[in-house]
Amino acid sequence: MKKLITNAYILDMVGDKANIEKKDILINDNIIEKIEKEINKNIEVDEKINAKNMLVMPGLINTHTHLAMSIFRGYKADKKLIDWLENAIFPVEDKLESEDIYWNSYLTCLEMVKSGTTTCNDMYFGMDKTVEAIKDTGLRAVIAWCIKDDSIKDKVEKTREYAKIYNNNKKSKIKICVSADAPHTCNPKTINLCVNLAKELNTSLHIHLAETIDEETKIESRYQKRSTEYLKDLKVFEVPVVLAHGIYVSDTDIDILKNVRGGISHNPISNCKLSSGICDVVKLRNNGISVGLGTDGIGTTSTMDMFEEMKTAAFLQKVNTMQPTAISAYEILKMATIEGAKVLGMEKEIGTIEVGKKADLIFIKNDKLHLCPENDVCSNIVYSANGADVDTVIIDGKIIMQNRKLININEKNVMKQVKKIAKRLL
Repeated sequence: MKKLITNAYILDMVGDKANIEKKDILINDNIIEKIEKEINKNIEVDEKINAKNMLVMPGLINTHTHLAMSIFRGYKADKKLIDWLENAIFPVEDKLESEDIYWNSYLTCLEMVKSGTTTCNDMYFGMDKTVEAIKDTGLRAVIAWCIKDDSIKDKVEKTREYAKIYNNNKKSKIKICVSADAPHTCNPKTINLCVNLAKELNTSLHIHLAETIDEETKIESRYQKRSTEYLKDLKVFEVPVVLAHGIYVSDTDIDILKNVRGGISHNPISNCKLSSGICDVVKLRNNGISVGLGTDGIGTTSTMDMFEEMKTAAFLQKVNTMQPTAISAYEILKMATIEGAKVLGMEKEIGTIEVGKKADLIFIKNDKLHLCPENDVCSNIVYSANGADVDTVIIDGKIIMQNRKLININEKNVMKQVKKIAKRLL
C-alpha cells in the first residue's frame, strides 16, 4: 500500500534547529520512502492525502504511563502520592477485573491517538488485556508487567511468553520490556530478578526512580545509599533503562546516569499535581542524559494530552532556573519526539521524519485563531496548541484518525463501558 501526502509543511525534527519545509511524503507500506519538494503527482499510489493548512511532524512519544488507570481521572485528587495510592487507588485496583483493564486501557489509547501520541511506554498489571486494547486501537507501544516484592506471581512467565511472541516479530508495533516498580518496593532479590530477566530477553528495564523525597528517605534509611546508587550496585544500569521521574537526583547520581543506555522520563503535570517536585531537566540534558516526556497515569495527570506536558515542562524549567532561555520550544519538541525515542531505544525507527523510518506522523491544523500568526511555529506548538489541534494521525503507515474522526472505532461505546466500571468500583 502506497500513500502520497502532498502540500505538507514538514517539521522533521532532524538536527539541532527547526527545519520546516513544504514537501511531499511518499509512504510505502509502513516506511517513509521519499520526501521531496514535489513528488510526481502521476505516481501510482493507493491513497492521496492533501495536507493543505497542515503542519506534519513525527508522532509524539509518551515514555511513561499506566494505561489502565483511566477510571481514576479526578478520583480523590489533591493528595500526596503515597496517601493517594494507599488510601484511594490500591483498594480499587484489587477489584479490577480483566475486562476492566481492557476498557480502561482502550479509552486511554483513544485519548492518546486523538491528541497526537503514536507511541507509549506502559507498565501495569493485567497487561494481556492492555495488549489487546493497544492492538485494537493501532498504537505503537512498549509494555511491561510491573513487578514488585509483593506482586511477582506469574509476571515473569507472562513477560517471557509475550516477549517471545512480539519481540522477535519485526512487523509488530508492540514490544515487551521488563518492569521493576520502584527501588522502595523492590528489594535486592526482586531487582536482581528483573535485571536478569531483561538480560535474558535482551530488552530494557522500566522503573520509577526518585519520584518523591519520601521515597529517597526510605531508601537511604534502609540501605544507607541513594536510589540511583542502590540501582547501580544491583547492576541495573548494565541494561537499557527507562527511569520515570528522576526528580531527586544528586550531582553524584547524575555522574552515574551519564553512562546509562536509555534515560529519564519527565512527567511534569503528574509531578506538579502531586507536589512531588521539579525535575531539573536542564541539568540532566546538559550532562548528556536523554530526557523524554511522559504523562504518568490519568489518575495523577488527568489528561493524556502531550501538548499540555510540553507546555508544563517548558514553564517549569524556566521557573526552576529563573532563566527564560533555559530551554527552547524546539528542545521541548525534541523531548516529545526524538529524545523520547532515544529513551525507549527506538531512535532508528521513529522520532523524526526521515526516509527509511516508520511512518508515524501527525497532522496539526494550523489555520486556527489561537495559532495565528505563525511567527514561530515551534513556539506555537508548545505554548499555544493543544491535542484537539491534531487533525490526522498515521501510525505504521496506517491512518488511525482523519479529520478528527477515528477510523472504525466507536468512541461512545468505549466511554459507556468505562463509565460502567467507574460506577461499579468507585
